[in-house]
Amino acid sequence: MSGLWHQVMRTMSQPDASPDDDILALAAADIALRNHPEPPADADVVLDIARSEFAAVLTVRQARIALQRAREMAREHARDQRHTDAGRDRTDGGSG
Repeated sequence: MSGLWHQVMRTMSQPDASPDDDILALAAADIALRNHPEPPADADVVLDIARSEFAAVLTVRQARIALQRAREMAREHARDQRHTDAGRDRTDGGSG
């Protein structure tokens, strides 16, 4: 997700350009998933975070789409991490 945060910084730092709402929605969804695991974050949480952290006004649809994308990205990251860890265990004999 570090690439996402580089995009957030880029979109927020352009003085004459409007920030990209889709990027900010995804960032808000990422925060929501990290900070609100139980009960699971919903679109309202994403909307609140986008408004408070980025001064972004999103639609419920944008929030829902971003939340779904963030969940998919988190699952992919977890899967990649498991594969990396499994490969490391094979190469170091599991002594990690």
